[in-house]
Amino acid sequence: MSGPSAPSNGGDGLGPPSSNGGGGGSVSRRSRKIPTDLRLQLNDAGIRNDAEATAGGKIASRPAFTEVQLEETFQNKMEPEEQKAHVQNLMDERKAGKEIKDKRAIALGIAAKVFPCLKVLLNYDIREYGPYDLLSGISVGLFIIPQAIAYSLLANMRPQAGFYSAFFAMTIYFIFGTSNHVNMTSQGAVSLLVGEAVRAGIEQVYPNGAGLCAAPNSTTMDINFTTLAGDALTTVAGITTATTAYGDSNTTAFDTCISRDDANDRVALSVTMIAGALQLLLGFMQFGFLSIYLSDPINGAFACGAALHIVSSQLRNILGAPIPTISGNGKFFLYFIEAIKETLDSKVNVPTLVIFVFFFLILLVVKIINERCIRYIRMPIPIDILVLIVSLLMSKFLFWETTLNVAPVGDIQKGFEPPKAPLQEHFTTGSGIILNGIVLGIISYSMSVSVAKTFALRNGYEIDPNQEMIAYGAVNFGMCWFGTFVSASSIACTSLHESLKGKTQVYSLYAISITLIGILVFAPEFSPVPKCVLSAIIIVNLKNMILQVEQLPRLWRTNRYDFTIFLVTLAGILGLDLPIGLLIGVVFSLATVIFRTQAPKAYLLGRLPNTDIYRNIKKHKKAEQIPGLKIFKFDGSLYFASAENYRNRLYRQVAMNPKRILAKAKTRAKREGRGHGEVDLRTDMLQAEGVRRILEVVAEEGSHSVAEARLGAQLALPVHEKHAHFESVAYHSENEETASTVNVFCIILDMSACAFTDAVGIRLLSQIVDDFSKIGVEIYLSGCTWLVRSQLRKASFYDKRSEEGFFVTVHDAVIHALSSF
Repeated sequence: MSGPSAPSNGGDGLGPPSSNGGGGGSVSRRSRKIPTDLRLQLNDAGIRNDAEATAGGKIASRPAFTEVQLEETFQNKMEPEEQKAHVQNLMDERKAGKEIKDKRAIALGIAAKVFPCLKVLLNYDIREYGPYDLLSGISVGLFIIPQAIAYSLLANMRPQAGFYSAFFAMTIYFIFGTSNHVNMTSQGAVSLLVGEAVRAGIEQVYPNGAGLCAAPNSTTMDINFTTLAGDALTTVAGITTATTAYGDSNTTAFDTCISRDDANDRVALSVTMIAGALQLLLGFMQFGFLSIYLSDPINGAFACGAALHIVSSQLRNILGAPIPTISGNGKFFLYFIEAIKETLDSKVNVPTLVIFVFFFLILLVVKIINERCIRYIRMPIPIDILVLIVSLLMSKFLFWETTLNVAPVGDIQKGFEPPKAPLQEHFTTGSGIILNGIVLGIISYSMSVSVAKTFALRNGYEIDPNQEMIAYGAVNFGMCWFGTFVSASSIACTSLHESLKGKTQVYSLYAISITLIGILVFAPEFSPVPKCVLSAIIIVNLKNMILQVEQLPRLWRTNRYDFTIFLVTLAGILGLDLPIGLLIGVVFSLATVIFRTQAPKAYLLGRLPNTDIYRNIKKHKKAEQIPGLKIFKFDGSLYFASAENYRNRLYRQVAMNPKRILAKAKTRAKREGRGHGEVDLRTDMLQAEGVRRILEVVAEEGSHSVAEARLGAQLALPVHEKHAHFESVAYHSENEETASTVNVFCIILDMSACAFTDAVGIRLLSQIVDDFSKIGVEIYLSGCTWLVRSQLRKASFYDKRSEEGFFVTVHDAVIHALSSF
């Protein structure tokens, strides 16, 4: 890379039209192609500071700067002591703008950072926020009751576990959370994963049901419980499923065994503890940024896939048929296959199906009405709790369980259970429980923080991702001892709070109160509720999650990569399983990022008339290319993955491959007996015959007319030889206007989009500069960031080249190139 050279005083083809004939006439025609306002800037200072050059303020009146000149002019480089003093001044200015606080205020600020609820309570305006939070809290509390019972069944837990999870999760999150809207309670997708983890944990700790107490007089299997006492293993399309026939013959002394319910509680406790501990650890380590790797398409696909998995898991309750519990890859489709088999075998309980459809339609219609009329009513119809109560009364007084064989929820315990500790066997018999806890910790955090960010953005405030992770960890780790399971933000409850114009987390105090009343007083009364009604409540509340597929047309229009990420993630979740599908989505998303940085857009820039602005010549009709100059831009960083693509795109855009040009020239020189040494094409250009020979060699390498190529060769000659040689350079072809050859004397690489480079990128850049230099083409760089220049300096890039070839902007490089050549 060469530094700036003194501009020529005459005959350079860039000044006013020449009166010379022959070659001079060609030079004049070439000169007239350069815009007048640009030619007026080509003096020693770089810019003519007169009215003609700056008419209308269209051209900035300043010199053309290289990076070195800019640093020298404005003293960008500072001695270590100067830099230290400068940084100290900046810090003093920043401190001066801050409000001076006393120790009490500082202590209160620290306390509010750890316990955000203090800030909420101290700044709470009861007149402004109170009515909305009260209404929202009551509505959410009533909604949580049916949701708690339904999602506890998804998690393979007793119904009261849903109440416990909601109560403790909301209480702890109120203390540590930073979102004004998030409702921490049981969540559908997470509950389904907890159920899978509980089943896997039981198989790990109690293989073949060893150590589990048999349940007397039970001959049916709950869809959400994979019972292993007295296994009867069957395989469906390669997927092992466990069905159980409990019997008195397989009983174990109750003083030496553990009941299935207690075993489920203990496994859920261990899984929840690991998830919470992981979240706390990552929160304290400030790893909240991990949420950025789960993009909106991944979250949307996961929500949709999880909702569809939940629907498939509820087929047994919907049909009232003995569909076995299925685990492993492909279970989404296998559930439907089993459902079809049971239907064809006439094992469907028609009353159960009718009850489901009846309440499903009522729930769906009323919820649609609520969504469309929420702005006109103060409180939406609490249809979930109404359906729960109505179905409870009908089941109890019409004897659905005995007369119609409609399965009820079963016993629900009143009050709280004493704390429990995890069993040592959970961590010594295998790694399944630990791995499931880690997976649930990551998934519950990603889903919760995604909801928190969405509602914060929608309502104009910010959350702290690290504090949120600590809050979620405190929720799961703090409540795991009380018969609960992993919790996450409930999209339905959070949306309900927002729709009722709730303002703060104080609403959760009212919801907590209603949940507490349910635990202490009313919980056992919900025992007769049919499971099919709970399935209807679950599926209707999954409506918005399933409708995430509505994103696909918009993603197709805006970003095909996001569209593909959504489909790949959804296909992985449905075809395999939730965690595996999510992992596939994340890996594929990162792969698309690498591909996009490896092969971004690359194009030539042209100058917009009467400006110092350069744009893509294919996108801007009036963007003009400057004769003899190519301005190349690569919209990405130059590193190991993009280096080869960068070089290929550069060669293609400037229509030159310097290595191929040089190789052909060497071959011809060897054929003509001119020796086997290095061929210097710039030396050849000094000879008329050499110019003709080069034009023939590179005839297929360029995209410019031979007439312009002759002028390019003439520009490469010393000033005193240009006119002497120009006439003898004449090389005629049958069609001079369409014959192709090279006519580039300078290439400017716009590096403004290059955020960083590495050893491979720097080596490639060196090769590009050296290769083009061998055929007489100068390479200038413009718009390099400080980081890129620093990396080049550390890699000794400047040892063989001058830093004078680095320019502040493209326009600076253009002015210097036209002035120098």
